[in-house]
Amino acid sequence: MGGFAPPIPQDDSNWEIRVAVLLSLFFQTVLIFVGPIRRRSSSPVISFLIWSCYLLADWVADLALGLLLNNMGNIGGKSSSSSTIASVTSPDNSPIIFAFWTPFLLLHLGGPDTITAYSIEDNEMWLRHLIGFLFELFSASVIFFCSLKGNPMIPATVLMFVVGIIKYGERTYSLYSGSINGFRESILGPPDPGQNYAKFMTEFDSREQAGLDVEIVISGADSEAKRALADLEEAKAARAVGNTTMSLEQQAFNFFLIFRRLFVDLILNYEENSISHAYFLEREEVSYSPTKAFLVIGVELNFIYDMVYTKGPVTYRKAGCVLRFIASACLISSLLIFIHHDKGGFTHIDIAITYALLLGGVGLDIAALAMLLFSHRMLIFLEKTEWLQWLAWTVRSMRVRLRSWSEKTSQLNLVSYCLGGKRDGLRRPALMVRALARVSEMLHVQEIFHDFFFIQREHLSRRQGLLDFLFTVAKERSIKAKMVASGAFKEACSSRGQGALTELHGQIKENLNKWTREAAHKEEREAVIKRQVNEKLAVLTDSVERQFHESLLVWHIATDLCCHPLETTVATEDTSMMRLVSETLSEYMLYLLIKQPDMSPPGIGLVLYRDTCAEAKLFFKSAAAWDPDHRDARRMLLGVNTTMEPSAVNGTRCRSVLFKGVILGKALRDLGDDLMWQLVARVWEEMLTYAAGKCRGSTHLPQLSRGGELITMVWFLMAHMGVGDMYEINERDGVPKLIVRGQ
Repeated sequence: MGGFAPPIPQDDSNWEIRVAVLLSLFFQTVLIFVGPIRRRSSSPVISFLIWSCYLLADWVADLALGLLLNNMGNIGGKSSSSSTIASVTSPDNSPIIFAFWTPFLLLHLGGPDTITAYSIEDNEMWLRHLIGFLFELFSASVIFFCSLKGNPMIPATVLMFVVGIIKYGERTYSLYSGSINGFRESILGPPDPGQNYAKFMTEFDSREQAGLDVEIVISGADSEAKRALADLEEAKAARAVGNTTMSLEQQAFNFFLIFRRLFVDLILNYEENSISHAYFLEREEVSYSPTKAFLVIGVELNFIYDMVYTKGPVTYRKAGCVLRFIASACLISSLLIFIHHDKGGFTHIDIAITYALLLGGVGLDIAALAMLLFSHRMLIFLEKTEWLQWLAWTVRSMRVRLRSWSEKTSQLNLVSYCLGGKRDGLRRPALMVRALARVSEMLHVQEIFHDFFFIQREHLSRRQGLLDFLFTVAKERSIKAKMVASGAFKEACSSRGQGALTELHGQIKENLNKWTREAAHKEEREAVIKRQVNEKLAVLTDSVERQFHESLLVWHIATDLCCHPLETTVATEDTSMMRLVSETLSEYMLYLLIKQPDMSPPGIGLVLYRDTCAEAKLFFKSAAAWDPDHRDARRMLLGVNTTMEPSAVNGTRCRSVLFKGVILGKALRDLGDDLMWQLVARVWEEMLTYAAGKCRGSTHLPQLSRGGELITMVWFLMAHMGVGDMYEINERDGVPKLIVRGQ
């Protein structure tokens, strides 16, 4: 074969090429196994390692391809007239086998099945990736055609080119499918033009002009037809609830086909609401088992993750199976060709590297196939196929059940942050913290600094009862909304503390009267006590009617002060659980406000937080003279005289809410532990639900690749229970018909 005339040989870089090719294989091996970890881990260290491998994998493959392109004039020697294998007879020559390694780089650039995109932004740049694919394919082709003279590995190289093109093409298509537009397009069905209005009205006019007594009747619009249609929908929902033969994965997949629309900011209809509502509220093993409900939701979110961040859009289709078979067949064929080929002209190191590439490719293919076999989607397919159910049983018995998300909540405490430590009470050396803070600010990496020093990630197993509490309250809210009216579903998540205060108003007033009377002096009159009670009630009411971010910060400070009682008390089991729930949600909501602002309603939360922190640091600095270690910082805050409104002292320029939180904390402490923690837990649950209801579905997609977020689980649970504005609840339309009277 003639081939292209190679350019003038460049300086020798044989060892750089060998090292780069092996490094490329190494990063592919690492990525295929560590890629799935990020859906179950929120650790910044693990995220950084995966991100580094993801970037380095493409960079090393591109580097190796560039070195080969720069050195292609040396591949096979300056003269390739001999028909024998070109060996390294001169230090200026590169082995001809380098040309065989070129398509492996395309294979590596295609990436493993377990990770195609590190972030949602990578998917949005799929067109850039497509253009890069074309340029890299052109570069690899140039290297191949320049080595045609005397190249004995042409058949194996062509086969590997087929594998590389398939894998790279799969990744590019997966990136497009994972983009917002691609994901939305794959979800939306064919457009519905409705009935031909022009034809219908033309027919109506023609019959009317012909003198016929014609009228338009909407069939199914009467109450009996509507009732019959509603009965059919309820029967369909009942069948969904009563079908106990369906596995958890199958049920989650059915819901996934419905609720995936929410992630591209689409809404659902009434029928879909009724099916999900029935399953989560009427099916006994789900309705009374929050663990089972969150398992179903977790598997659904895993399906979403696969469609956005992996090659799921390809691998779970028939075309993907065909492409996988072709690629595997070509890869094995190349291995067999190389095994039986005369290797006398190759060095031992090049033979070893070639075997590593081929066997590594086959091994990674087998690993990807094994992961596919043990995936939820494959398990569903096997269970639906009668003659493969034995394999489904085998896979299920061998499968290791892993967490569907990190099951952790990130905690941020304002007072502990201002004191320079985590909530665990272990303060870092002030000099070291200040020095690191200064360096991080200079390098603009404050986020990383804060993650390591001030954010604590708590496993939900250490917060017993939190998920049960959230599920129970969401269930109660959904049942109440269904009993009232369909529009109540939208209003069910509009409260952010007002509902809890209204529900517990009688007990709150009674407890405030009791505690105020006990704390009052004998000479104080009943009118004075009543005024004090009304002032405390006003503080509670005002705290939940402020702007959301301000209300959140005030309640966070108050909750933190309530968590540190001035005297030792023995709490009941329920009160202890409510306290733990309140503390966890308080610090989690502050974390969302500061570190995940996209998942909070718009506002000036960061400004409020900065000013509040500045005032807190100033207060602790001024108090350091009589308590240098700040061992009792909360007691110092509670000891401040707060009879005057803080805004009267600070003015309107300062947005700090530090002492507004102190005032609220003092009012809450007068309720007594049992009622106080019951109220605080309900307020924080309403705030979390309110924030979740204000989140757009697309804001939850990035969190799936970071271990998931509790607010995503709550938002998805609300969607399944029909709470929120995710549904378009309209009455069913009738079908118009032309009726000719007298016929």
